[in-house]
Amino acid sequence: MKVLFIVPPEIYSIESYTSDKIIKTREFRPRLGILCVAGYLRDKMGIIPSIVDCPAEGIDIKDIKNIIDKYDPDIVGLSVLTFNLLECLEVAKSIKKIKGDIKICFGGFHPTLYPEETLNFDSVDFVVVGEGEKPFTQLIDRLIKDKNCNNLNDIGGIGWKDASGKSNLNAPGEVTHNLDDLGLPAHDLIDLSKYSHVLSNEPYIAYIQTSKGCPFKCNFCDIRETKFRSRSEEMVIREIKMLVQKGVKEIFFHDDTITVNKKRLITLCQRIIDEGLKIKYKISSRVNTVNEEILDALKRSGCYRIHYGVESGSQRILDSLQKGITIEQIKRAFEMSKQSGISTYAYLMVGAPTETREDFEATVSLVNTIQPDYITYSICTPFPKTLLYNDLLKKGYYKYDYWLEFAKKPTADFKLQYANEYFHEIELKKMRDDAMARFYGKGSFIFKELMHTKSIKQLARKAKIGYRLLFK
Repeated sequence: MKVLFIVPPEIYSIESYTSDKIIKTREFRPRLGILCVAGYLRDKMGIIPSIVDCPAEGIDIKDIKNIIDKYDPDIVGLSVLTFNLLECLEVAKSIKKIKGDIKICFGGFHPTLYPEETLNFDSVDFVVVGEGEKPFTQLIDRLIKDKNCNNLNDIGGIGWKDASGKSNLNAPGEVTHNLDDLGLPAHDLIDLSKYSHVLSNEPYIAYIQTSKGCPFKCNFCDIRETKFRSRSEEMVIREIKMLVQKGVKEIFFHDDTITVNKKRLITLCQRIIDEGLKIKYKISSRVNTVNEEILDALKRSGCYRIHYGVESGSQRILDSLQKGITIEQIKRAFEMSKQSGISTYAYLMVGAPTETREDFEATVSLVNTIQPDYITYSICTPFPKTLLYNDLLKKGYYKYDYWLEFAKKPTADFKLQYANEYFHEIELKKMRDDAMARFYGKGSFIFKELMHTKSIKQLARKAKIGYRLLFK
């Protein structure tokens, strides 16, 4: 059976909570979820799927026919986010017009949140809910035995249509507690040189996930209070070695909160050192899960930047978001990081529910105090089925479940609905963009970036995004 994964081309400009100035200058990241499913499928069944990343490869929707003619797949899988749902549907419709008997499977965050609504689209034959490695592979195994099988009730974590077109949604699949069982992502199936980041120190960057889950309670997050599961240090080292052999020198550990298990992370850092792996890497973390010992281990093993979710400089807002951190912990984490020689990146919010001008100014003041190396301000956007969104929906802040309506009938004129009663969306966007421009427009920041720029290509990337931030 021929399996093809497609990352859809960018067709629609669905409004984002992040500044358009950032969106328009972003670069492409490999879809780690697709690589994980592809790797598991290959390991378990010997099937080597193909992956076409349209944005990274400059492929337009009109080129889908050429792709289908080239690969002649039996089934096409797409990893679907709410923000690219329209593009995924366009690809699916195009494929069905070209060759109607090609099966279409949607997986990822969106069908996990809205499985029934997603399966109801005419061009979608299957959906995968939750982690896709096992259910997708089981589906492929069944389709090999009987392409037109009508009974898939025993495959947990999928939705499917029978011969009459009736939609069926199975029970959730079993959670994989030992992540080593999922094997290694198929990094070798893509051209890594097509993926980079404006703040990378090397020509291209790879992504690794060593653990999943986050036990903390942030009410705006869709993974709040989820069980922390991790891969063994041995498996992570194998993946790093595989990437290093392909010429990778820089890695982003894409874990939800890699610093939850300090003992495990310190052991992993020591393994990287003992194996002589000369890599640079960055991580995401929380300010209340780091200390001097862990920062020292990170620095010695190659970590050069930590991305922290700061969100707000107002303790009242932090508490309302159930962030579970204090202003003092924020200050201490950034101070310790600087002392260890690791640079910092702060993620910040504008317009959280009940946030006032005074709260926002407290955030700006905190940024001036902790002096992160990089920042991003985003407008607080309650995402579907998060605790924050559900609470606002119950309180009547939203007149109807607009995320659900979009999932049922997505349109290109979709607009995010923010959640602040004091500021109009135009004001929120101006506050966000002005705060970013003030930070990145400082002479000290520009001088520092020039000193740390290693190539003409990197300088051009930084100049492009800097121009947009400051002058557009």
